[in-house]
Amino acid sequence: MSFFSELQRRNVIRMAGLYLVVAWLTVQLAEILLPLFGVPAWVLTAIAMTLALGLVPALVFSWVYELTPQGVKRESEIAPEQSIASTTGRRMDRVILVGLLVIIGLLMNERFRLSERAVVEGSPSASVGQPSIAVLPFVNMSPDVENEYFADGISEELLNVLAGIEGLKVASRTSAFSFKGTETSIADIARLLDVNHVLAGSVRKQDQRVRISAQLIHAQSDDQLWAQTFERDLMDIFGVQQDIARAITAELTSLLGQRQVQVRAPTANLEAYERFLSGRARFHRRAELAEAISDLNFAVAQDPGFAEAWVYLAATHSVAPSYVRTLRPIESHAAAARALEHAQRLVPKHPLGLAVAGQMLAESRDLVGALDRLSEAAELSRLDPTPVMWLGYMLLRSGYIDEAIVVIERAKRMDPLAGINHGQLAIAYLSAGDRQRGEAEAALSMARGWAPAQYILAMDLLGSGERTRGIEAMVRFLVPRWPDGLESAEWSGFSEALEDPARVDAYWETRPKPYALEESIGLGRIDLLLDHLERSDYTDLNNQDFWFWLRSAWLPSTAALREDPRFFAAARDLGLVSLWESHGYPPGCLRVAVASGDHLDCSAMGRY
Repeated sequence: MSFFSELQRRNVIRMAGLYLVVAWLTVQLAEILLPLFGVPAWVLTAIAMTLALGLVPALVFSWVYELTPQGVKRESEIAPEQSIASTTGRRMDRVILVGLLVIIGLLMNERFRLSERAVVEGSPSASVGQPSIAVLPFVNMSPDVENEYFADGISEELLNVLAGIEGLKVASRTSAFSFKGTETSIADIARLLDVNHVLAGSVRKQDQRVRISAQLIHAQSDDQLWAQTFERDLMDIFGVQQDIARAITAELTSLLGQRQVQVRAPTANLEAYERFLSGRARFHRRAELAEAISDLNFAVAQDPGFAEAWVYLAATHSVAPSYVRTLRPIESHAAAARALEHAQRLVPKHPLGLAVAGQMLAESRDLVGALDRLSEAAELSRLDPTPVMWLGYMLLRSGYIDEAIVVIERAKRMDPLAGINHGQLAIAYLSAGDRQRGEAEAALSMARGWAPAQYILAMDLLGSGERTRGIEAMVRFLVPRWPDGLESAEWSGFSEALEDPARVDAYWETRPKPYALEESIGLGRIDLLLDHLERSDYTDLNNQDFWFWLRSAWLPSTAALREDPRFFAAARDLGLVSLWESHGYPPGCLRVAVASGDHLDCSAMGRY
């Protein structure tokens, strides 16, 4: 008898087939069940390796022994006429066949799901032809509630790593984090963010140990594609981030192709890194900015080479005066400039750093330089919509309305749930004369927590003579904060001035600037705004009024403002005229030089 025939007779070949079928099914079952119980990933690897190593002993056992009705016996002890190897072989054939049918069923089901997934992900509502993901804020499972900043920071770090993967669209931080603490379903989140996949998880940090659980979910089918728990020393936090990113790219290989992910540690100082995460989270929330500055100052003091900490320190100083009224803009500007100098030396092309530089140049009245910096920042920014929105806002304030709409639309696509993006777009559409779109975006802005656009809409309607609609729009702006609307104590003075023009002057004197500047539009008294502009000293960095009135300077109701010599003089003080001379005057406007004072003629300004 040949050796091959003997292998067949002793069922060695059948044993190999049966072993492989059972091993494959065992690994598949373990891959599904182990993550549900939080079992570390190495256990699955150990199971697979053990099964692989067990193949040879199983084959040796099948050659040496035979299973008989009296139990396991050595093959050499069994007479040929007593052997039941052929009967055992037929039973093994049936088991192998059933196992193969199960495997084929599982593979066909997976192929069907992938095909279905490809159809869903290729539909217009889910990022045509592009894999996409949202990283939800990880839940803080730590005993210390202060570690919530750490959990948020880990989520953002993963988001930034994934954003660096070519071909993968990543939802912005602001939009993804807007679902924090809500009961919104994964499917609804994915639909609102226009993504196909969602990464969710939790973080538990205690002393120098961290436990991170993460799961990748296919949003349309709600299938869990991958899940794993990492328990490491804090020193290995960057390795965990890399492992998670690599696991995700491995799951999406069919859509992304092969991608290499390498996470570089931004600092070797873990104390600095923890305080950076805390400071950055506070900056994003625009809350506790004094504490954010303290956190970031600590980070750069511990590691002067920590580039991102310098960037966010500069950014926090630059926005702080708008949120903390006790801060003097001139001092914050100086502190931002010092931090920015360090940041630009370490990372000269950081989008947020360039955007902060642009904002500071604008505050210093160098609008030509500001536009260049902001344009560069917006071009480089793939994930953070802030530089894009800041560029759009500057274009809007400078009168380049059509350009502003294009840029702010991009910011909205990057972050569709940020109220400020809808709000700035509303003002831009109103300025273009597209009232229908402007009102729609203002309503979305209000719904998403940013009310100024609704206020400006109301003032534009009132200033344009549409009194009834203007009052309705004003009430919609007021009611969430002042339920009594125009009858509330805070706004009764405005209501009285609106009803009786003789009361406007007295009301104007009682109102703090700059808010009253836009109220003068609604009250039909542009002359009060122009007188204020004429008396203002815009060379003083502490004077922030221009941030407010310029956003309303291109509305249909402010045509008289734009063509007054006093507006042109204020624009010259702000650096706008230099920008116009360099970049071109706003479309439809030209400079008119007369003895009484230069002014704009915007009679040819296009409207929708």
